[in-house]
Amino acid sequence: MKRTLISSASVVLVRARLRRPFITAQGRRERTINAAVTLRLRGGASGYGEASTSLAQKHLSAPSLRRALESMSKSAIGQDAAHWRALVDRAWARWGHASPAACAFEAALLDALSAEAGLPMAAWWGGAEKRLETNVTLSAWNDPSVTAQAAAEAAAAGFRVLKIKVGGGLADDLARVRAARAAAPKARLILDGNQGFSPQGALSFIETVLREGACVELFEQPTARDDLAGLAFVSKRCPVLVAADESVSTPEQAARALEAGVGAINIKLAKSGLTRALDIAAVARAAKAPLMIGCMAETARGLAASVHLALGTGFFRWADLDSDLLLAEDGAARRLAGWVRRGRFAEIG
Repeated sequence: MKRTLISSASVVLVRARLRRPFITAQGRRERTINAAVTLRLRGGASGYGEASTSLAQKHLSAPSLRRALESMSKSAIGQDAAHWRALVDRAWARWGHASPAACAFEAALLDALSAEAGLPMAAWWGGAEKRLETNVTLSAWNDPSVTAQAAAEAAAAGFRVLKIKVGGGLADDLARVRAARAAAPKARLILDGNQGFSPQGALSFIETVLREGACVELFEQPTARDDLAGLAFVSKRCPVLVAADESVSTPEQAARALEAGVGAINIKLAKSGLTRALDIAAVARAAKAPLMIGCMAETARGLAASVHLALGTGFFRWADLDSDLLLAEDGAARRLAGWVRRGRFAEIG
């Protein structure tokens, strides 16, 4: 019996409520509905992957992601998971336009293979670390008191880096940053523009924030994803390191962004998948550009692929892997995650 043959698959929708409304320059949401796939091998091992919906990809609804996963899974039944690269390449070639679904299929496949081998997926990627420090995200709430409360909670829980969503309007952005700093004065900041600024507006905003004394480590994707010239304009003039997020989902795009002067790259598996994420990381590391790893609205279990990749490689200066903190999940669901949250740290046994 060939233990690595894919014997069955199931695809379901996963629903979770957000603890607070999640707001960015792209919109607002109060819950997430994701599509999840479980692949089972003939030897008994199984693997899980989750495709998150997002405000940045409104055209990818949960039903459309489910349909993509059903198609990928159906074509994989009877195939040998040991030939995973061919299966992954085929999935991306057919379903790359639904990148969260293609990534979820890839994650489930590699999770099943690592389970068959009796190893955590982090070991598949090199086993570099067992503990990873993460930031926590503060949404683009228009009420500074909500930001202050969330920042105070994060500081009390030991978080040292706050990622603040900005780009929705200068007055609200500044009020949000000020509220967060007042409530968590020792925190370092990542400011995520979510494509909401003009190039000059981005510079004016960051100069004001720095003049007021904020400790900003990174300014993430201030301009539109297709405006590489604008992102380069900000990067070359900004006193803070600028990272590309939505502008980069392939190694070719990473190379173009870095050649244009962008200083850092945020890798999200839902954009690139796991193996292509390694290619993007290779490009960035060759250019000596630091890396962040981010997430969408995955549940704790859905976040496992990103956690294990980050721990396995040890490549990432910043880990924006906090969707589990933003969702209201019960303990039973969290215990299936394959990793453990201990305050600001994500760990595996």
